[in-house]
Amino acid sequence: MPINYGATDENDNGVNSAKEITEEYISVPIRRKWWVVSQKFLFGLGHVYNDLCAAMWFSYMMLFLQAVMEMQAVFAGTMLLLGQVIDALATPVVGVLADQFNTKKRWHLVGSVLVICSFPLLFVRCWGCWPDAELNYVSIWMPVYYSVLITMFQIGWAVVQISHLAMIPAISDSLQIRSELTSIRYMASVISSLTVYFITWVVLRSTKYSTSIGPTDDYKFRNVSLIISAIGIICTTLFHICFKLRCKNERKTVKMDSDSGEENLLKNTNWKFWYFLKMPLLYQTSLLYVFSRLYWALSLVYVPLFLEERLSVNPTEGSELVASVPLVLYISSLFFSFLLKSNIEKIGNQVAYLIGSFFSLISCIWIAVTIDPEANVTQIYLVATLIGAGSAITLVSSLCVTADLIGPHSHQGASIYSIVTFADKLVTGIAVVAIENYKCDDALICPQYYRGVLTYACGGSAVLGILSLGLTAIGKDKKNQT
Repeated sequence: MPINYGATDENDNGVNSAKEITEEYISVPIRRKWWVVSQKFLFGLGHVYNDLCAAMWFSYMMLFLQAVMEMQAVFAGTMLLLGQVIDALATPVVGVLADQFNTKKRWHLVGSVLVICSFPLLFVRCWGCWPDAELNYVSIWMPVYYSVLITMFQIGWAVVQISHLAMIPAISDSLQIRSELTSIRYMASVISSLTVYFITWVVLRSTKYSTSIGPTDDYKFRNVSLIISAIGIICTTLFHICFKLRCKNERKTVKMDSDSGEENLLKNTNWKFWYFLKMPLLYQTSLLYVFSRLYWALSLVYVPLFLEERLSVNPTEGSELVASVPLVLYISSLFFSFLLKSNIEKIGNQVAYLIGSFFSLISCIWIAVTIDPEANVTQIYLVATLIGAGSAITLVSSLCVTADLIGPHSHQGASIYSIVTFADKLVTGIAVVAIENYKCDDALICPQYYRGVLTYACGGSAVLGILSLGLTAIGKDKKNQT
């Protein structure tokens, strides 16, 4: 099916649009091919700043608050929970509004502005929060300062995420094209994360060398956040100037001559939304995404903390290990996302998810059995490779399952994606707070605490993902039988 950059519904099947594109493609084949490729590339740029921020948020926010700002672990976990709760609450609101007003690029722009105004300040030491400042003042002012910034940042992040995801069903009815766009989006995410870890590694290596992260390293995190913000702003600007989103349902609404026609369309849209809400398959699909994201998020949060924990035993390995290991993790993700892009149609989304879950589970077992404080660094890099492979495969395949569920109903895309992504944000935040709440105040009592987190919390996420896959397969079989 030719690529149709415009949504269709069940009554229109994209026949006319396909003919128009085919005629244009024949008349100017080289130009048309270039336009299609460039639009896919530009679509991937639309979520780059969000991905850059997410890599910093999950990998280094907890490390920054605990090691640099010297915030207690439970309070640092509460800051991350606050962000996840705000993100989760904003997600369904954005989904409904984006579908109702059908202005996905405008919502994307609003969210981008909020992120640009708040994210760079998250990794800057708050005014007056110096190591020798009065303790009572810092204990009150620091949480307030970061809470305001986190709230603003997470609202903007949610707006960008949902509006960008909702563009996928609006671009094409072809499941193949949707899978390809999802893979491109994930590859852009992986490249963005690689960029963050590479920049962090360069900054840690080029500045004053240290064997651990401490309060004097605040300027390093500030420099990294400013550099990636500059990259993100450039990508967002190119996306809004050059990417052309043509939504067919927008043109249909404009062409309606009577108010009664618009009213009927709205009623039909609302009915379909409630129809989706009553589908058990929607919630089963959501579980797939929730547990794949939980594994990914916990890995990003606790791999750097695990490495920092390890540096207390082997300080000679150097603080740049907290950047080089995640860098290897994301190189693996990039490779497997490329591999999945060309093979997911052959093996199927559910089989791909199962393979990715097994990779994830093996990495957790490996950490539990062999990755002790004296283990060779090579083993850590190999485990990081498995974590990256498992994350890439499960995330891409779960989003492809969601796109398949939406089908031709692209005008409900934002709402469906908001439902699917709602729970993962709450679950991730609650999981982090629970993990930090049980952490020992004295590191000598539990010197390998974060190793246990990577083993049991991440391993549990992989197991739950496999169980959810079984429920989804059973639900699809029942649906096909009826």
